[in-house]
Amino acid sequence: MAMLMGKLAHQADLIEALTDAAGANGVRAGAVQVVGALQKAKLGFYDQWRKAYRELPFERPMEIVSGMGNVSLRDGKPFIHLHLALSDDEGKVFGGHALGGCTIFAAEFSIMPLPGEAPVRVFDETTGLYLWERAIYPTEASGEISPELARALLQP
Repeated sequence: MAMLMGKLAHQADLIEALTDAAGANGVRAGAVQVVGALQKAKLGFYDQWRKAYRELPFERPMEIVSGMGNVSLRDGKPFIHLHLALSDDEGKVFGGHALGGCTIFAAEFSIMPLPGEAPVRVFDETTGLYLWERAIYPTEASGEISPELARALLQP
């Protein structure tokens, strides 16, 4: 499967839009990147003692300095796990786990599908998070990656 690149809709929810793009294109495992700007954002910081996300809302425009994550399966459906570094109008940078409620101003994304068995998220009692079920998900027996992925990973 070839790498997907595209523009996400103005005023859409970032996580929902990325999930829809992955699902509509049959991506069950992959790497995600996103750049652009948000009209407002909601990040999460995972409180390891309480085992719950503390929400960090930003009710103002923010620039996506960096957005990276992955696609795997949760409850049999594509699930986007995304972390964002955002900057405000003074260049101050904030980061965390992207939560629902990030409203897109303008965003471009790439999803690099990965071969092999899709990672599956299951509840982990120790952390209170939905983590990948297995420690390692090997790629297909050939061990080869797509030319697109090779270019993305190996070119400076």
